[in-house]
Order: sequence, then structure tokens, then C-alpha cells
Amino acid sequence: MNGPPPRYAGSTFAAYRPASPSQETARDEARRFAARARRRLAGPGWRRGMRRLVRTIAGPHHHDGLGAGLYLLGPVGTGKTHLLAAIHDAVTDPRGAGAPIPAAFVHSSTLFRAKAPPEEYAHDVAKRARVLLIDEVELDDPASEVRLMGVLRTLRRLGVVVAATSNARPESFVTGAQGSERLARFVSEEFRRNYHVVLVGGDDYRRRLPSRGVTYVGPGADEALRAAAGAASGRTLHLTFLELLARATEVERVRLARELADLDALFLESVAIRDTDDALRLLRVMDDLYAAPHAPALHLSAAGRPSEWFPPALQPAGVARSVAEKFARTTSRIEALAAVVLVE
Repeated sequence: MNGPPPRYAGSTFAAYRPASPSQETARDEARRFAARARRRLAGPGWRRGMRRLVRTIAGPHHHDGLGAGLYLLGPVGTGKTHLLAAIHDAVTDPRGAGAPIPAAFVHSSTLFRAKAPPEEYAHDVAKRARVLLIDEVELDDPASEVRLMGVLRTLRRLGVVVAATSNARPESFVTGAQGSERLARFVSEEFRRNYHVVLVGGDDYRRRLPSRGVTYVGPGADEALRAAAGAASGRTLHLTFLELLARATEVERVRLARELADLDALFLESVAIRDTDDALRLLRVMDDLYAAPHAPALHLSAAGRPSEWFPPALQPAGVARSVAEKFARTTSRIEALAAVVLVE
């Protein structure tokens, strides 16, 4: 748990450019959250600051707007991670008002992969940070959901405030989709009572960015990709989609991300998602490449556009639908990295 990914090193509130009224409101809410967290937690001592926060959390209402946390909710490409990184910058900046606050920034997948039990994980966070920032809260199964709730509940008891981003409303987490009413009620109650949910709406900014790579689509897509790979120079790698899936299964995620990010260009042939496992493996690889400070030029080939690879409307309700909705973020990132070109 360190700071935000290198891609977001310059993400501050001043650098955020709202493109919709809700984005402007979200920026202001995030800025107020950071200011209040710093004011409330940067007291003369850790224990005194914790006592003040615990008393606030224990009260029946959170009139000051801080509460236990902030939940930035919205579609892909609206700047939620930028705002989360801006909170980190605001609370840790030694030039700000009051003393800086130790904060940790973590992707939700790191929290779910941790081997420590939820309470132990939360205690470890509390030893090092007063603010925990969780990016892209995404839940694929009830076990992950139970783990998240255990961590959040323990952090609240320890006086650590949390800000998080997600594409999903708390009430639509996987337990609600699967019909686990008892756990779904707990999740909804946890967020309703202890988190200020703020919508970050607007259009996907990534679709306005220039792309370094190409997604070849159509009958001649594979042939076009192979020709591009043959003409490429520098450190390149050409894999079929099945070969990438095998690597994503056999190679530890961080090591694979480093290997791929070290390339000048990655050529991925015949992308065709068969099930949720394929979707999740590609999602994680693309997320890691997108977060890399110097991602390779990405070239892909497929029968259809990325938006057609795993559409939510064609998936059954439950886990498959939940994964497909999250895959929309991956679609956005692929289209930001590789412009679609139709090949007959």
C-alpha cells in the first residue's frame, strides 16, 4: 500500500477538469472530505485524533459530512480515480493547512488477494494510515464481499476513514444479484449509514484521447494484425488470446504486468471471450497495462468491436452480469489504447 499509480502522480484537485455538473459536485465533495479528514485527524496525537473521530462516528448523524467515508460512484472514464488520487495528495501534502496525514492508496484487487484475515488486514492498515483510499471496488463473489465488509467495519472501529471508487451501487453488489438477502441488507445498511455516496457522471473521457495502438475488427483482422506485428520494431510480443490467457493463469499477476509493460508493442490475436474467467483475466491484464506509466502500444484483432466481446445485456443475471458490467471499464480502456479499425 503506497501512493496512487504513477499514471496519477499529478492528479490534484486543481488539475481536475469537470466535464459535467455532477463531476464538479464530486470534485467539491472530495475536496471537502480531504479538508475535513485533515482537520479532524491531524491533531496533536494519534490517540486524541482517534478518540475525536470515534466519537463522531458513534453519533447518530454525521452532520460534518466526514462520517466513516466517501464513496465515489459512476460510469467508467469520469475521473473517479483522479479524485481519489487528489484526496491522497491533499491529505499528505506537507504544504497544506495543518499537519499531513498518513494515507494509503490500494486497488481493491490487492485487498482481496491479501492472505491476512479481514480484521488483521485492517489493523495493519491502521498502524500506518489514518486514511485508506480504495480504487475500483469490484466484487465477483460473496466471499470477497464478506471480506470487504469485515475490513471496512474494523477500520471504522479503529478510526480510519475510507474513500473508495466504484462503478456499482452498493445495493447492486453480487449478493443482491445472487439473492442473498441477509448479506445484501447488511451491505446496503453499511454504506447507507456510514458512507456519503456521490455520483460522478458524464461521458467517458478516454474516448477523446489519441490512441497509440489499433484494434483490427472484421474478417481480415488476424491477417492485418500479423502484418503489423511483422513490420514492428523494438521490443514486441505477439500472442494469441489463448496464449495470453495461459500466461495470465500461470504467471503471477504483478510479474506478468511488469513483463508486458516493459514492451514497446503488444500484439494480441483473435480475442474471443467465452466466459467470465476469460473476461476477468483480460480485464486484469488491461487494467494493469492502462495503469502502467509507459504502457506498450496495444494491437488486437477480433471478429467484433470491444463493446461486443462481453456485453452485459447478453449475460445471465448474477456473477456473469456483474463481471460484464465491470468489463465495460476494460472496453473503455482498450478503446483508449487501441483505436478500432474495420478490416474486410
